[in-house]
Amino acid sequence: MTEEEFWSLIDLLEGVANQRTTPALAETLAREGKDRIEEFADILAAMVQQIETETLSRIPARDVNDPPDAPPVPLLGDALVNIRYAIVAAGRSQYQQIQRNPDRVADCTWNFSESDGLAEAVSMAYEKTTGEPWLGPLPGFGMDDPRELTAIAEKDTPWLIVAVHGDRDIPTAYFDAADTVVEMVQGDPQWKTWWSRSATHDLAIEIEYTSQAERSSVTTRRGRVQASFRRNDSRFRGLNKGGLAYLAATDLEAVLTLVSTSLRLPSPPEVPRPAHATPPTRRDDVARARLEELRQRHRKRP
Repeated sequence: MTEEEFWSLIDLLEGVANQRTTPALAETLAREGKDRIEEFADILAAMVQQIETETLSRIPARDVNDPPDAPPVPLLGDALVNIRYAIVAAGRSQYQQIQRNPDRVADCTWNFSESDGLAEAVSMAYEKTTGEPWLGPLPGFGMDDPRELTAIAEKDTPWLIVAVHGDRDIPTAYFDAADTVVEMVQGDPQWKTWWSRSATHDLAIEIEYTSQAERSSVTTRRGRVQASFRRNDSRFRGLNKGGLAYLAATDLEAVLTLVSTSLRLPSPPEVPRPAHATPPTRRDDVARARLEELRQRHRKRP
């Protein structure tokens, strides 16, 4: 694949890599086949690496999610990594201008939370074409020294990070139970041993509750496994505190099982449940189904 062909594919993103534009790129790459996907990934990695983080570090840059009156935040951490993808996604002209003058990043508004979707498109295309997950690091995120990974794994530092959010308010009982489960898993030696088989720093899980279609993805980026899941928020309806605690535990169990399968790890230990977690009874299930039926009827009224 030539650089000209690479930038023509980037043009499919219309200047930004997000949930609206990356599927088109992934579909096109999937049609072109495994070899072309790998060639695209190689060029993407090279383009990202050519943007030196040192030249961008601490330059104030604005994010689309910043409040209108908030000052731009200096580029550090994940924002500094992700903005390199955003610069590539912006197209050849923008890319070359910022390479010549890094301060120009301050002239644009970026989306730090979605810009690395460009790398995810490679993973999506590869899995669709081959039927196998993309096991290597995503383009632009190099594999760390195995000795460094071992040293980090031996430290008593958190390896599991879970973020839960949604379109509407999520019940407090669910949040609290999820935190409790994460703390129990985090401190369990069996779980630490299981995760040490992954040879990565940590596991970041994002669960989004929304009315949109459910989906899931597991990717590896610079020594971190990132698992993203979308679940329907109707699951909360009709559940009491004990039921919500049970749901939080079983949701995390499903997520961790999928992560284990995606990374080809041994079966994970049993996920602990908060003491007050109670599985829904048949009667609860019937009541929830009836409630949903009534809601649907109400929506259909003229």
